[in-house]
Amino acid sequence: MKTLASRSFFRTFDLLLAAANPSLKLSCWSQDGVACVRERHSFGGGAYNFAVEVVTMTRPGCQGWTLVVVKEFWWSGDREKELRSTRWAQLLSGRRNDAIAWMRKQEERLDREPGPSATATACGAV
Repeated sequence: MKTLASRSFFRTFDLLLAAANPSLKLSCWSQDGVACVRERHSFGGGAYNFAVEVVTMTRPGCQGWTLVVVKEFWWSGDREKELRSTRWAQLLSGRRNDAIAWMRKQEERLDREPGPSATATACGAV
């Protein structure tokens, strides 16, 4: 994983999201010291439909950072044909190397022990 735009970054992000929030029912959770907030915006119309999912990840502290990951999906009005999908990530604060190092650590952990993470905690959970 070299950049926030690489396939390996998005692969790790998708695996991390699936392990921490498998049914996508949580709107916020904490994972290994990083607070995550997921928002979904959607629209359904006659000719087209779209959904945008935004996950904001924040790690506090002296090597802290904030990263936003966006997935965008467009379908035809009858939802039978995908028109476009795209994804991107942007570091809002902190150092890119710190965020990538955290993601690499998560990638290594997921490779060792796939499945739900014992370190993921829903917001407000004790």
